[in-house]
Amino acid sequence: MVQKYQSPVRVYKYPFEIVMAAYQKRFPTCKMIPVFLGSEILSEYHSEDGAEETIERKCRLNVDAPYLLKKIVGVDCVYFIQTNALDRRNRTLKITAYNESFSSRIIINEHCNYSVHPENSNWTCFEQDASLDIKHFFGFESTVEKIAMKQYTQNIQKGKEVIEFYINELLTEGITHIPPWKGPEKEYAQHELII
Repeated sequence: MVQKYQSPVRVYKYPFEIVMAAYQKRFPTCKMIPVFLGSEILSEYHSEDGAEETIERKCRLNVDAPYLLKKIVGVDCVYFIQTNALDRRNRTLKITAYNESFSSRIIINEHCNYSVHPENSNWTCFEQDASLDIKHFFGFESTVEKIAMKQYTQNIQKGKEVIEFYINELLTEGITHIPPWKGPEKEYAQHELII
């Protein structure tokens, strides 16, 4: 059975660029999220003009499960693949993540989106949804489902706290404004008018 989660839209009363600077402080590790053990970059793309950036990471997460279940399954951590597509021109960050560990038994998909608030360009919206589909897990499907949903909802709240912590850290450091992205200045050839 597929479990689905849709978070309410969260609004940060800070500009997109400040929220992005705070978000990027979470990598490669984040002490404030104990379940997040670290990440490594698998691939990167940066557009020539600097407007677009796509980073694919392999993230290692601690399994917060009963000892017996960990022993039966034989793991202490799981791996997820996360892709962050930042578009500075349109002021959006789209995040997709899926599980690499146990992908034949469990399918976890997550989508997150940061964007400028439609009514206030100095605020940032955050939307998130996820799905969990357990195919077969050694007879522990119900237990795994409960653990996964509990851990997921805890991590959502923790993620909000982390972003707010890093925003406050930026403000304390005196970073109160990061200008929106502007394209490279175009050079215009000066032409003489011949009359």
